Amino acid sequence: MKWQQRVIQAWQKARELPYLGRSSFAVAITLLIISMLMGWHRTHPDDAVGAALQQAQVAQVDVPQGIQVLSQVLPYLNLWVRLGVPVLLIVIWRRWGDLRRLMFPVSVAAVSMAVWSIATDLVDYIAHSHMTEIGEPPAPAAFAFKLVFIALVYLSVPFALHYYRRIGILERYTLRTFLHPLVFCFVSFFTLWIIMDLLDNLKDFQESKASVVWVITFYLGMIPFVFTQILPVALLLAVLYALTRMSKANELISMLGTGQSLLRVLRPIFVCSVYACLLNMAANYYWGPRAEGNREAKVRGMSVHAADSIMAFAIMFHNEHTHRTWFVATFPFSLRSGNERMHGVQIREEDAEGRPSRTIIAPTAGWSPRAGWRFYDGKELIYQNGNLESIRPFPIRENGRRVLEVNDIEETPWSLVSYALRPDYMSVPELVSYLRAHPKAADEKLAPFRTHFWHRFALPWQAMALVLVAAPLGVAYSRRGSVGGIAGSVFIFFIFMFLNNLFLNLGKGGHLPPWFTVWLPHLLFGALGLILFHYRSQNKDLPSLKFRFSKRKAQIARPRNRSAPLPDAPAA
Repeated sequence: MKWQQRVIQAWQKARELPYLGRSSFAVAITLLIISMLMGWHRTHPDDAVGAALQQAQVAQVDVPQGIQVLSQVLPYLNLWVRLGVPVLLIVIWRRWGDLRRLMFPVSVAAVSMAVWSIATDLVDYIAHSHMTEIGEPPAPAAFAFKLVFIALVYLSVPFALHYYRRIGILERYTLRTFLHPLVFCFVSFFTLWIIMDLLDNLKDFQESKASVVWVITFYLGMIPFVFTQILPVALLLAVLYALTRMSKANELISMLGTGQSLLRVLRPIFVCSVYACLLNMAANYYWGPRAEGNREAKVRGMSVHAADSIMAFAIMFHNEHTHRTWFVATFPFSLRSGNERMHGVQIREEDAEGRPSRTIIAPTAGWSPRAGWRFYDGKELIYQNGNLESIRPFPIRENGRRVLEVNDIEETPWSLVSYALRPDYMSVPELVSYLRAHPKAADEKLAPFRTHFWHRFALPWQAMALVLVAAPLGVAYSRRGSVGGIAGSVFIFFIFMFLNNLFLNLGKGGHLPPWFTVWLPHLLFGALGLILFHYRSQNKDLPSLKFRFSKRKAQIARPRNRSAPLPDAPAA
């Protein structure tokens, strides 16, 4: 036990060393200035910038001006993240508990991470500003909103700290009482989700010989998706637990006795819920659906023992305008980066009368926005008036491989795989690209994608609608009122989820407008929560539903006259 005491004492001494945080911060700034003077960006270029410059040289096109600027800025941002952020974490650790001195390092760390993340995403977007490696048309407005959400996630941390610093003692106590069960619910539900998913995929992990680090990284990437799924029930349970506990201890009555309104007492819970919904909207905009899509692709690739994750398989696509039918056996996920090819590709072309004119059979095929389609190690079948005329192997190129280059095919990999994608796992930029790539598709085909586009913005606010309903039901001014409120909140939660799925399917089927069907349950239950909160804030009994299946006639209760003589007993 002595060594434990020594470690604790050394830990306390390290935390109390004078000027440790400031000196570390000064050293990090000095190293950054020295690296600028020595031309760090020339000797240590960013990998993403290098890949973009290489693609521009191969395609013999001008390098975008934005890439040139980022090639000089991004290496120093990478260095600052590696050096400065650990130093800022040390400073935060030493100043933990002092909110006034904690604001500066938290703000600097948040701004640094926001600028670095935005610059990293800009490299990939500018490099594929015309068209991505699978032919997906870019969506500038959707990408701009993605950058806004990145800034929101990082910059909201110092604002949240500033809010906690400005509120009073009672509001801090209410917020801590609410945050403890909320964090517990998040950790518990996330752990349960990982255990259940691990039991389902453990056999695939073992057969693919996945390392422990790969599995941990796999589940860390699922945090945005799991966060969007468990937030409503986590907030609901946290609100019910916190308010029920405060009601039983008569703490709410004591706070209201100081002259504060119920809205003022519960304001920290509402502010924290709105903040969680904003983070949920940021996660559900891009990272949550993308994480679930990546998980499905990796699990699908492991189940068939593929070398890479499979984005889609057994794709059948027919273009009525070009009279061309495609079949793709597997579409790897890494095709987005241009490092992989599609497998098992077959193309059947027909003339105006519906007779076959050409068929291309290739084990692998690739595409680039500048060079077009390339088919490898296959053969080409030529038809004349519907009859097979010749079978031609692909011509041999300089590297000794048989490669067929075709530049007059207008289909792109995105136009093929987009018809096989499910809108449930597509982010907002991908949904926008899909709608732009298929403007002439039938309404019933586009209805699920339009509905999920609006659903990406409506889904995060499910939790806020449930909080508005659960807050008045969780507040009880007597010991007997808490159980009924909890049962009513859980019952309303299941009704809300049922109606949300019902209206979502109505929108996907094209029976209701997409923007209306996803927001209607939120508006209904949000209005219900406001009505219940009004009753509770006025100290009135909550309205209850009473079902009577038969009418009872009113009877007048007559008092018994005790002084009147009893009737004589009948004669025997």
